[in-house]
Amino acid sequence: MTPSASGPRDALLRLFSPEGRANPYPLYRDLVEQTPVLPVGGDRVIVLGFQEGSDVLLDTQLFPVPDPGYADRSWPGWRNHPSTTLLYHSLLFRNPPDNQPARRLVSRFVNPRRVRLLRPMIERHVAAQVAALVAGDGPVDATRSFTTVPNSVMVELLGLPQDDVDQVMAWLDMFLERNEMHPPDRRLASADDAAVQLVSYVRKTCSGRSADDASLAGLLAAEDSLDEQDVVSNLIFVLSAGTVTTGSLLGSGLFQLARDNDLLGRLRADDVLLRSFVLETLRHDPPIQYGARVAATDTELGGLPIARGSLILVCLGAIGRDARRFANPDDFLADRFVGPGADPRDVLSFGLGTHRCAGAELALVTAETAFAHLARRVDALASVSPPQRQNRTVVRRFRRLEVQVTPAPGAGHAR
Repeated sequence: MTPSASGPRDALLRLFSPEGRANPYPLYRDLVEQTPVLPVGGDRVIVLGFQEGSDVLLDTQLFPVPDPGYADRSWPGWRNHPSTTLLYHSLLFRNPPDNQPARRLVSRFVNPRRVRLLRPMIERHVAAQVAALVAGDGPVDATRSFTTVPNSVMVELLGLPQDDVDQVMAWLDMFLERNEMHPPDRRLASADDAAVQLVSYVRKTCSGRSADDASLAGLLAAEDSLDEQDVVSNLIFVLSAGTVTTGSLLGSGLFQLARDNDLLGRLRADDVLLRSFVLETLRHDPPIQYGARVAATDTELGGLPIARGSLILVCLGAIGRDARRFANPDDFLADRFVGPGADPRDVLSFGLGTHRCAGAELALVTAETAFAHLARRVDALASVSPPQRQNRTVVRRFRRLEVQVTPAPGAGHAR
């Protein structure tokens, strides 16, 4: 049966099955061909079309993020859970002006000029993980080396001990797994426990920081307009946003390189191609599949009436495959964003407007640096077993990505 055989409802049901989560793109394609905006019941809609999604993300007055006030209306018990309390006190779920003090500091810390200064630090962590990738003789799981680059980068930026990175990432995974959707999964015991551990760890590790501390933790702690809960919540948010999403981006890019080894040579020969390759990876297989907004008033979207208070799920995975915007949308074209007419703003993975990801440039530079170094050190990549993805709806990540690495001449087995 083709995805369209039973209409959008059937495709939607299969989209949230384990098989649909593993490869949602054929279902996205079918859905967006039928309608750019799909009502799914309970005052919820999924936005699938590029133009409609852009309109929602850009208009933060008409379509703000679901903030604590929204959470009070949709699930009053959220304040009883440490994990949801942590989540709704972060930048992700705060609208202007509430989000401005923390956002201003984060933006200042990872603006393009600052990121340029961070390149040597990023290159150091990239070099270590690429060396680990090429060091062995047999297959290697890239999720244990290459895709962990952002973990080390973010821990250093925040001023946390590198020795703690594995434990911190384990807590983050438990915290995020049950808090993907709105309202979150009701089975929050493990997420709540992880949130308690994270908050305790960050408070202990970052206590006593001052403005003289060069880390982001020091900057946030010195901001008078932020209370301790805001500081802790936003440090954890920045840590999760900077590790989970960029790590997923690295995994998806590596997967494409293993499928088409010619890309390694092209990246090696043409530095200009690097940014386009990263942008195309974000378009083709975005780390975050959905972004949430709320209708502030009765409105219309894609010809569909939208009631005030409706939850709007912007499907970034479908938007990137909209044939009305992208030629041959299912093809991975590394040079799609090179040359006249190419517009990097067509990649909506970082959002738009006042809620655009403050760390976008850091993520892009980290990925460019990682793939440039990989292309220099690796002659060929090959998948040795079917990759295994996490069974997640919003965050798209590999659980295991086993590859055979052929080092470039003179690069093999260096540690």
